[in-house]
Amino acid sequence: VWGAVLPEITYSHKHVEITRVNGTMINQNQVAAEFSAKTLGFKTFALIHDTTDYGRAHAKWFTEFVEKAGGKILSTQGTAKDQKDYAAELTRAKADKPEVVWYGGLTPDGVRVKVQMDKLGIRAQFQGTSGIKSDTFNETAGPSAEGTLAFVEGAPTEKLPGGKKFLEAYAKAGFKEPSEAYGPFAYVAANLVIDAIEALGPDRAKVAARLKRTKNANTIIGPVEFDDHGQNTVALISKYVSQDGKWVLWEDSEYAAGKRTLPGLKFKKL
Repeated sequence: VWGAVLPEITYSHKHVEITRVNGTMINQNQVAAEFSAKTLGFKTFALIHDTTDYGRAHAKWFTEFVEKAGGKILSTQGTAKDQKDYAAELTRAKADKPEVVWYGGLTPDGVRVKVQMDKLGIRAQFQGTSGIKSDTFNETAGPSAEGTLAFVEGAPTEKLPGGKKFLEAYAKAGFKEPSEAYGPFAYVAANLVIDAIEALGPDRAKVAARLKRTKNANTIIGPVEFDDHGQNTVALISKYVSQDGKWVLWEDSEYAAGKRTLPGLKFKKL
């Protein structure tokens, strides 16, 4: 597996054939919670999430890691997917006076939450899951998108250890479709399988067992090492901030450089 993020894919069974090179929403929410509560210093959170498996699971893991990081969840509210009006949920959140409003869901709903949050005058940082990290979020939310935080499994291809060489080889191969964000992960997953087949022959059981024992494999996405469940324990999670209508890696942003201040940090000073 090279793209899906639900933890159950690797953690809800004992099938030796399943391994995953990318991280899960567990990894994503651990990074998101620790960055918000420890690095940025936010301590109180109001959570809103859609009631799909995606939204509920993200809320569960974010809550767990926020509390471990010393933060406090003031409220958690589930909403329907494609809900149009968030006035009730946001009014309750506003009354709690959180330092962060967190959304677990996809772009269309994330845009509505952020825009309506601003209209209600909620003075809090807005933060979301990987589901809101799309160009459409910035385009649709407009100025309201500025300073929004999002966390994503993986990283821009050119930032990966072997990313530049991968892009050069991909271009040279003449593929018509772009490699996309998970292209390098698919490449690594396929190569691990190919290497095992070349070493052992087309024996399903032997190949699966060898893959499960992968330790510190040197790949273009960095080291890959599977635990007993077949999950890569060296997960790569990236932090993004919306800056001037584009998603920018936190480390490359003017916010990280101190040239700009996140909305939530401005509100803390008021």
